[in-house]
Amino acid sequence: MKGGRLPGWSTQANEIVNRVFAYGTFRAGESARAMIAGHIGRTMPATMPGVIYAFPDGYPGMIESEEGTVIGEVLELDELAAAFALLDAYEGDDYEREMREVTLADGSRLWAWCYLLKDPASIRRAERIDSGDWVAYRRSHD
Repeated sequence: MKGGRLPGWSTQANEIVNRVFAYGTFRAGESARAMIAGHIGRTMPATMPGVIYAFPDGYPGMIESEEGTVIGEVLELDELAAAFALLDAYEGDDYEREMREVTLADGSRLWAWCYLLKDPASIRRAERIDSGDWVAYRRSHD
């Protein structure tokens, strides 16, 4: 190891990703949006490959899959440490925050954080949302 540096070490500038793909209760007009509204700088409609499920307690969960498309929005966040502390606490132990590529409405792609179900087997107790759209599903079940 030259100079005590670890493999992969670089002086190259890296982008700090301040975006989250919201597909459920953090989408506009949904129950948890107010919790992080003060941290949202901009939103953009987006999609991501996956399947979304509605759990009996009134919240969605997503797993990665090429079988479907999940509809959501990208939230650009300010004050990342505070915003992620709120998001991580809200999502709890059932979800993992992972970086994924999402597609914007204009077809461009970018990286964003996404909360995916930690245990894909948990979908056994949930209903698949074939449309991939939590907001439309929830409104049709109110």
